Amino acid sequence: MTIWVIFAFLTATVMAGLLLPVLRRREGPAAARADYDLAVFRDQLAELERDAARGAIAPAEAQAAGNEIARRLIAASAPAAATPSRRAAPIVALAGALLIPVIALPLYLSRGRPALPDVPYAERLANAVANRDFDALVAKVEAHLVKQPDDIAGWKVLAPAYRQAQRWDDAARAFKRIIELSRPDAGTFSDYGEMLVFANQGMVAAEAAKAFADALKIEPKLPTARFFAAVALKQEGKTEEARAALAAFLAETPAGAPWRAMLEAELKDLDSRPPPLSQDQLSAGANMSAADRDKTVRSMVDGLEAKLRANGDDLEGWQRLIRARMVLNEMDKTMEALATARAQFKDRPAALATLDGLAKDIGMP
Repeated sequence: MTIWVIFAFLTATVMAGLLLPVLRRREGPAAARADYDLAVFRDQLAELERDAARGAIAPAEAQAAGNEIARRLIAASAPAAATPSRRAAPIVALAGALLIPVIALPLYLSRGRPALPDVPYAERLANAVANRDFDALVAKVEAHLVKQPDDIAGWKVLAPAYRQAQRWDDAARAFKRIIELSRPDAGTFSDYGEMLVFANQGMVAAEAAKAFADALKIEPKLPTARFFAAVALKQEGKTEEARAALAAFLAETPAGAPWRAMLEAELKDLDSRPPPLSQDQLSAGANMSAADRDKTVRSMVDGLEAKLRANGDDLEGWQRLIRARMVLNEMDKTMEALATARAQFKDRPAALATLDGLAKDIGMP
């Protein structure tokens, strides 16, 4: 019943919107125009009489002009007859407004489904599999696991579902639960670590690194675990160890492997980085004055920015630059670097998500 009340209200609103402007029209504008014309013609007659009295115009010409002005004055004084289109306008508008519900209602009754009942939540969950309702299926498994949290089969269904929905934190929690309830294989450890990395905006934290290490103990050649274990070394600043791990992995990787391009990109990034400072350089830095150290740091940051502007396909490099500008309290340059990085990776959602996470961490929009 409620839906018909809503339909009636909407119909009345539409009809009012169509009819009111027509029904409210007045003759005021036309009458005002006629009064204006009469005043103009009277002024013209008075001016013509003055010109004739001064001899500024010949009598014959004055007579002809007077006749023409008088003819126009009489025509303007006559009551204006309503034109057929003006008289018919309200009728046409009313007919058009009435046709809207007359046509729409039968069309809805024949093509629509006014008697379609709501689908209760319980019924939707019950038919989740039959209807291929992904969200309802996830909700159904979640409800089941609330009652039976140790059902490993439920967690094995839920974990990949969370991963498909890109709910990284939930997926990591589900894979962790599988590890706790079973004797996990290398793939489960690796999946758990990967979800932690995605949830942490690409950073391989300690828990994720441990998961990859556990996976490699079981299956030393597992590609995902090998890759992220090398990335963890790189992020920890263990450049040579990371380079060795990536190079060994690349040497064993077939030409058509999907992860080969990622390995090559990581190695290229490592090769483009400056070598670590020697102990002598570190000692020299410690003996510098504050001003000299500040100058040296700014020079290094500027060099990093120049390198990124020449070759911007280095997400980690952009993150280092943004953080460095922030530490140096160069807010304008921080925002500029963030905007440039976002433009560089505008077609790569994962990279944009990493940059958005970094912006949130440093308090940038």
